[in-house]
Amino acid sequence: MTNILHFLVVYDIRAAKADVVPFDTDYDAALNAYNEAEETHRHDPNTEVVLLGSDSAETLERTHSSYFELSEKHIDQVVARELAELGLR
Repeated sequence: MTNILHFLVVYDIRAAKADVVPFDTDYDAALNAYNEAEETHRHDPNTEVVLLGSDSAETLERTHSSYFELSEKHIDQVVARELAELGLR
């Protein structure tokens, strides 16, 4: 059996941006960081916090691509929101 690598993903929905923190095989450290991030973002509906396991970062990006790829729709939403905040839309 291969060792599972653990990754904490904190996903900013509005910006369509994922911050990924690798924990190698240290599940306890990953779980502690996950619990802290969950507490920090508990009341933020624009942030998703997930703890994922994978055999590699590449596999993680492939199997959870929605966290790592900006779709055209997301980019349009980000640009529209930025323009609105600047009073240009």
